[in-house]
Amino acid sequence: MTEDTNNNHTPLYPVNLDIGGKRCLVVGGGQVAARKIKALLLCGGVVQIISPHGSKEIIRLAQAGEIEWLQRTYRAGDAQDAFLIFAATDDPQVQKKIAEDAARYHVLLNSAGEPELSDFHVPAKIRRRDFVIAVSTGGGSPALALLLKDQLAREYGEEYGMLVELMANIRRQVVTRDSVAKENKALFKSILELPVLDCIKQGNWTELRNLLSRVLPAGIDAGQLVEELLEEIGRSEDTGKKR
Repeated sequence: MTEDTNNNHTPLYPVNLDIGGKRCLVVGGGQVAARKIKALLLCGGVVQIISPHGSKEIIRLAQAGEIEWLQRTYRAGDAQDAFLIFAATDDPQVQKKIAEDAARYHVLLNSAGEPELSDFHVPAKIRRRDFVIAVSTGGGSPALALLLKDQLAREYGEEYGMLVELMANIRRQVVTRDSVAKENKALFKSILELPVLDCIKQGNWTELRNLLSRVLPAGIDAGQLVEELLEEIGRSEDTGKKR
């Protein structure tokens, strides 16, 4: 995904939004709309699309019950109660109407091809599970953002997403223990100084378990952590195959 063009010279405030369970409205039925829909679904958004027509991907998602599709043109008031809106039509008048509604109902808006109407812009990004790197040039050079994204994608593989999953599982156990923040910080640092990333990349799960056993506090089972990681990898692969 490339960075949205932004002609506004005011610096943008970078933020990650939690859209889980929130109504996300996409107006338009083309390829741009389909890309936005898939990204929203990936992050748990409740997606509603408004468009008289839809691409094959949109039709498939609607038939599968993954999105709600209102097969009609946009109407004034449709923006009410939405958390955010992607306006992705090819009609300037409709785009303007959506922007007016978004302002009226205080809804965050991204207007494709019209950055001056947008409240937020989508950066170029790579995603490895919960590990995300976003690149933005403030709209100054989308081509540079895309180039850097491609370079980073080659450097940071799926193993980084798996490492985040592992560290999150460890953190959930450690922070519930009777320990202080300074000790927790030292523990996490000591884990990341070990070649755990190499073990994950090579699929050397026995060595990963041995490394973790050396530094984890008593009561935290390294073997169980590795098993949980493998189960999560398996679930993710199954989900990927279904899609």
